[in-house]
Amino acid sequence: MRVLFDLLHPAHFHLFKNAIAELQSQGHRVDILARQKDCLPQLLESTGWEYTLIPRRGTAGLPTLAMETLRAAWLATQKGFRKKIDIMAGTSISIGPAARVCGAKACIFEEDDAAVIPLMARLGYPWAHYIITPQWLTSENHGRKHLTYPGFHELAYLHPNRFRPEPSIVSDLGLREGERYFVVRLVALKAHHDIGQKGLSTPQACQIVEKLAAHGQVFISAESTVEPSLKPYLLPTAPERMLDVLAFADMLIGDSQTMSVEAAMLGTPSIRCNTFVGRLSVLKVLDEHWRLTAGFLPTEFDRLMNCLDEWLHTPNLKSQWKIRREQMLRECIDLTEWMLTLFADLAAGKDRRQPKQEAKS
Repeated sequence: MRVLFDLLHPAHFHLFKNAIAELQSQGHRVDILARQKDCLPQLLESTGWEYTLIPRRGTAGLPTLAMETLRAAWLATQKGFRKKIDIMAGTSISIGPAARVCGAKACIFEEDDAAVIPLMARLGYPWAHYIITPQWLTSENHGRKHLTYPGFHELAYLHPNRFRPEPSIVSDLGLREGERYFVVRLVALKAHHDIGQKGLSTPQACQIVEKLAAHGQVFISAESTVEPSLKPYLLPTAPERMLDVLAFADMLIGDSQTMSVEAAMLGTPSIRCNTFVGRLSVLKVLDEHWRLTAGFLPTEFDRLMNCLDEWLHTPNLKSQWKIRREQMLRECIDLTEWMLTLFADLAAGKDRRQPKQEAKS
């Protein structure tokens, strides 16, 4: 089996890393394309895997993203022909056209609703052989090629079968055992689907840090530069330790969707603030069904601070979240195992499309 992965974001590295490792251990050929996004190159370097980096040229925005997408599609097509790729996988507009040209099968893994990723839905989905989403996106139907599963992207790498957090991270952060600490995540919101969206403002982030600092240590994880007063709080550990940091944290507060879902998978309470709140089915099911996260619009900042204050003063908060997490895990799957079965079926020529629906009389 020959599989090409196109990684746009650190989250995609985590989504596919266990599948990549297992495929390689089984003797299959794996090729990786990667964008110069946040700490993605550093994460790949930490594995020792070979990969092709598509460097960012120019400032962030649609023209730059469009050129990156075209370069990725060209490279994927070249690799597809030269290495006889069977499957192309990613959360990428590039792989659909490339796979169609060179005879591979394109598998697009998405967990965002099509309404909030219009470019992917219009330009990526029509070319894909398979569109793969969590089953929580109940309002979407992309036809026979739409495959769904009970779970989350983040369970490809945070399911207990795949991840055990390393307790040594607490001492590595300079903390004593049992000392409270909090993570503040600030994202750049520069992806194509983020254009026009808002997260936490600098004054809001400062208020959150000030409140948290009265209850324990605060560590900031940021995609871009932060103002001078927040720099002393920047997380000192390597990017590949982020999930360990998050697992033992008392709470996560920020404007990142992905890290909020990661926190839920780990049983860490999280509060997020951005203009996507209420629009993403994956986070709505975590908010409402399992009560593992809470979301607020930037205009609801006073409500956010009230929620934060309530959680800070709730005894045994993480014990409550552990129970909720265990319920969630009982209802979900190990996505890596599901993914590997899909790839094996496709490489063997099996058609995994949904059965045709009989016309109603």
